[in-house]
Amino acid sequence: MEKSKLHTTKRMKVIGTETYINQASGEIEEMQVIQFTDRDFNFHKIWLQYFINSIKLIGNQKLKVAFYVIDNLDEHNRFIGTLRKVADQLNISLDTVRKTMTALQEADFLRKVQAGVYQVNPDIIFKGSQKDRLNVLTVYQKEG
Repeated sequence: MEKSKLHTTKRMKVIGTETYINQASGEIEEMQVIQFTDRDFNFHKIWLQYFINSIKLIGNQKLKVAFYVIDNLDEHNRFIGTLRKVADQLNISLDTVRKTMTALQEADFLRKVQAGVYQVNPDIIFKGSQKDRLNVLTVYQKEG
C-alpha cells in the first residue's frame, strides 16, 4: 500500500496572485493566494479515549463482537447484520452478542437504526474521508 494512503496530509495549492485594496491605507496590493486543505485517506480513524471508554465495558468474547462490527462497516458507518448472524460468524453465544450490542449502545458507541441495522458513532470511529465523516456525523447527531 502506498505510504500516502496511510495517513492524513495537509495539501497546499498555490492559486495565484490577486489584487486587494488595503482597508487601512487604500493602497492597492498584490498578494499570493494559497489554499490549504486537510486530506484524509481511507483508513479507520479512532478517537482513542472514546473508543477505550466504550471497550472497557466489554470483555474478551465481547471484544470479538465490537471488532466484528468495526470490520464490517459500510460507507455510511453502518453495520448491517442480525445478532444471530454475528453469533454464528464468531461462534459465540447469541446472549453474548445481545449483551455486547446493548452495552455498546449504552456507551453511545453505536445506535440501533432498525432491526439488523446499527450505526457506529462517527465521533468515535469512521472509515472514509474527512468530508464523508462530517456528513455522516451531521446525520448521526440530527437523528440522536
